Amino acid sequence: MSEQEEIKLFKNINDGIIEAQRRLFERKAKLGENVIVADANGMPVEITAKEALKRINNNLCSK
Repeated sequence: MSEQEEIKLFKNINDGIIEAQRRLFERKAKLGENVIVADANGMPVEITAKEALKRINNNLCSK
């Protein structure tokens, strides 16, 4: 596998993970549930799924 093929593969895997995470947050937001995420120090914190969805959408828009 060439380096370019590896880069494309890793990008596809990363995109799939982000999409799955977004779908999970959307489902949990509709149900009014919370999710556990890591803060800046890597410590777990509980936030609403709506807030998590906002954060993931902001991160995708800023790239």
